[in-house]
Amino acid sequence: MTSDLMGSQSPHALIQTVIISYGEGHHDAPRGDALRVDARPLRNPPEDPAMRDRMLHSTGLDPEVRAYVLSSPGAERLIDRSTRRALALLGQARTGRRVDLHVVCGGGRHRSVAVAEEVAERLRAAGYGVETEHPHIARPILRWHPQLTEHELAALRLLASGQHHLEVAEDLRVRPETAGRLLHRAQIHLRARTLYEAVAQGCALGIIDPEPPGYPHRRSAPPAP
Repeated sequence: MTSDLMGSQSPHALIQTVIISYGEGHHDAPRGDALRVDARPLRNPPEDPAMRDRMLHSTGLDPEVRAYVLSSPGAERLIDRSTRRALALLGQARTGRRVDLHVVCGGGRHRSVAVAEEVAERLRAAGYGVETEHPHIARPILRWHPQLTEHELAALRLLASGQHHLEVAEDLRVRPETAGRLLHRAQIHLRARTLYEAVAQGCALGIIDPEPPGYPHRRSAPPAP
């Protein structure tokens, strides 16, 4: 736990915000009213083969991990939006009332910690007393397994093999809009921002073995409901 108590002459000397990071995989989220910040879409060092060995035993308090997380696409937007929302609530809060934030990621060691500390720094710079808590930072690394259905995985594998949206629908014997929904849900389960990223994530996790573009269509995929 880290904290920042500002000088006694400041009107914001007392702690007005407690920011708690946590991992959803531990099933003991912090309680109480708080502004929730979801860091799960950001890049996670243990899931990146290029960074895993270097960062596996580090945390979001380490400068290299923090820089990696904060350089993720969307990180600046998430942090800026969260800081602005917190400042707006703090500006409306009655004297002595706290405005807390709960920052979530998968395991509570990397992304949520880095984001929590960055938001804390920006709130301190705005003149507020902030305390950060990281209850899951020393917990073991959790192995993440996306929960795709059989048909979502089949659609994503067809896409990875080089087929277009309409071809995926044809192979699965469903309407194009149904194929679109299957691919969209697969993208969400894989926490990817695009379908290309979803395919890359599936390959990294070993649930997709992509075939070269132009691979002949197969009719072995199970028909979707």
